Amino acid sequence: MHQSSFSYNITRAYPFKWFTPSVVIGGIIAAILVSFINFASTGFELVATSSNDPNGTVLDPSHGGIRWPSYLVGDTRATCAPVTLPLNTRLFTQNNAIAYTLESVWRRKDDGTRVDLGSLIYHNNELKRCSVTEVIIDVLGRFTQSPRNTGSPGAGVMVHALANCAVEIDTSTSKAESALGPTYVEIRGTYEAVAFPGVKTFLSRNKTTSLSLYWGESILRTYSALTAKTYMLSALDADEKLAKQRRYNAAIMLQRRANGTDSDTYEETMRNDFFAVRCFVEGNFCGANDIPSLAAPEKNKFTQPYPKIWNRVNLLGKGMWHTVLADLGRDESSVPSMLTHPELLANLTGGLASEVEWYKNTNMPKGMEIYSLLDNQLALKAFDPKDNQQASLGATLAYFSTNYICQDPRPKAACTLFFSILVADLVLLQAVWFIFRFIVDTVAQRKDPSLRHCVGCHQNMELADLGKSSSTAALVAPSSPHDYQPGDD
Repeated sequence: MHQSSFSYNITRAYPFKWFTPSVVIGGIIAAILVSFINFASTGFELVATSSNDPNGTVLDPSHGGIRWPSYLVGDTRATCAPVTLPLNTRLFTQNNAIAYTLESVWRRKDDGTRVDLGSLIYHNNELKRCSVTEVIIDVLGRFTQSPRNTGSPGAGVMVHALANCAVEIDTSTSKAESALGPTYVEIRGTYEAVAFPGVKTFLSRNKTTSLSLYWGESILRTYSALTAKTYMLSALDADEKLAKQRRYNAAIMLQRRANGTDSDTYEETMRNDFFAVRCFVEGNFCGANDIPSLAAPEKNKFTQPYPKIWNRVNLLGKGMWHTVLADLGRDESSVPSMLTHPELLANLTGGLASEVEWYKNTNMPKGMEIYSLLDNQLALKAFDPKDNQQASLGATLAYFSTNYICQDPRPKAACTLFFSILVADLVLLQAVWFIFRFIVDTVAQRKDPSLRHCVGCHQNMELADLGKSSSTAALVAPSSPHDYQPGDD
């Protein structure tokens, strides 16, 4: 008989009544469990998506509505890569109010040395310990203001605020970066009142959810208009020719005088001498460095220019200072935000109604008319601290709003998913069946060595043993007692 190079095993049925139901029931359970595991581990693929909420994407990676444990899905989890923000990048916070420009980024070594960086590696980190360092008010004439305002015959007012914040690195996303400590950023916020009706200067406006910022925009809008108009009238009184040519050029820098202590910053905020002033007005400079001195009756037109503008400059500067604080999420800091405390906001807006009336009723000389910068959808009268709205005043921690590239798990196509799970099931079920048989065979054969042989072989072995025993008995035992004779031994 021809013999092949390949062979097969001879098997026999297990002589256990419990074996068949155990295999059927256990096989069904194993198939369900294995399919479940394979669906979680191989049923999803990563798809590149864009998200402006990376924390929500990463912390809640829902796979088909089910949140799988990380040890089961492995690398098939939602992840979002940090973004690189180069210097001079234009940014907004999640409050969508003031537009900011990233001016500088740095870190501090252990010895206090500052190390400047060319960009900010950012991953939705909260902005902490923010403080405003300076407010700059630029009064611009027709030929120096932004193109969208060049059609206005009035002076343009642009307000800037410089602020510093600490960006804490999240240890869960970058442990190596976190070991280096916080990163510090300096940002420049910019506000410009636009002369055209219906044009917003804030990216977003919501009186219900962002009441403090609503009041901040109201103050900035109104006092930008008041400062611009007052400046034009003052310039007209000082130099009619210059005013008619609309060649305005002023830079006013406001910094905190810091003449108070921690116990009286609340009162310091309301004082008129809160700011120290540096200014250059059409070639002249400010000899005095505080608002009350500059607002006093004119003494020297070169060192105390335009006394009528300074009270409005003071309120415009405070409006920008505290709007930036609220936008950056600072409710309490070295300087309390006047937009989050009802009494401070009432003090800041106390003269708002009368100022609006002055603006509306003051006529400009012929040829010097200006478009109205007031917005009737904003607050045009003082804040009432007894109003129930005060409960909505406040600020929350802020972060830069930007888009992130994320890897988001999505279920595979139905056909691909079916064959992926099928192939994986066959492999795992075969392994489970092998392990199960190995354990049963080992235990059963240890208890009953006859299970090592097939049924026919075992029966032949029994017959052979029986024949061998009969032959041996025939040779050893005498056939009959009468066959024995004395002397045979």
